[in-house]
Amino acid sequence: MRKLSILGVGLLLSSACSFTPQLAPELNLPKKPLLKKEVVFLTYNAKQNPVKIKSVQLPAHPIYKNNRVWVDPKSLQLTQLQYQLVVKQLSELGLVVADSNDADYILTVQQLSVERTNDIDLQLEAKKKIKPHTAPVIESNQSKQCSNYEIKVSFRLNHKQSADVVWIAQASISSHTFIDKPLIYKFTQQQVVTNEQAVVDFINLHNTEAARKQRFEQKVSVPTYQVAYQTTPLTKVSGLCTNQEVSAVTNDIEAHLIAELMGKLKVR
Repeated sequence: MRKLSILGVGLLLSSACSFTPQLAPELNLPKKPLLKKEVVFLTYNAKQNPVKIKSVQLPAHPIYKNNRVWVDPKSLQLTQLQYQLVVKQLSELGLVVADSNDADYILTVQQLSVERTNDIDLQLEAKKKIKPHTAPVIESNQSKQCSNYEIKVSFRLNHKQSADVVWIAQASISSHTFIDKPLIYKFTQQQVVTNEQAVVDFINLHNTEAARKQRFEQKVSVPTYQVAYQTTPLTKVSGLCTNQEVSAVTNDIEAHLIAELMGKLKVR
């Protein structure tokens, strides 16, 4: 009887083993690729036009150091800052600022204007190497439109006693010629895996017991990760472009032109 019992147990174990399902090994998530990140800078420049300056000084009344000059306030009202700049320039030339009664010469500001013109196109600097994934962004951003101003200044100097014109000068410049700095933008391109969830779902689906039974001794190809670039919008890094930014420097441009013109006055 004991031998029969042992034999029965052996048969049961053998039968149980024969009905154990054969399962394929579990699938593992593939290792993610190394993702790249790149920051691209775009540099824009305005076409530069030189400052236009005309200065004519007549020899009939030579100007000497310590001659007295009256800045006529009636012709065109100067701001306090502009007036101080004119006075400073006259002093640096060795001339004395006087009132109308004591003056040898009368300096008249004939024009001092700031006029907004049509927007100006700043062109993108050519890049030596353009990668395929950056090309569409670069091609669609070949130029930037920015506000622009035309600033004009003109002076006339008269000999007081004779009223003869001694010196006339005028200058004009565009705001972006004065600024003379590039406009720089940047954008970022980051590689991302676009099908990560699909790969995870595939692994989970094929790791169920039913799926492992079905694919026993069968080869299964796990989907590969798909990588694409995500591009951020362009953001400005440096430079002046908006109307608020450009108009804020027009006072500096006026001061620059005043100094340029006064530097043309010849004093012996």
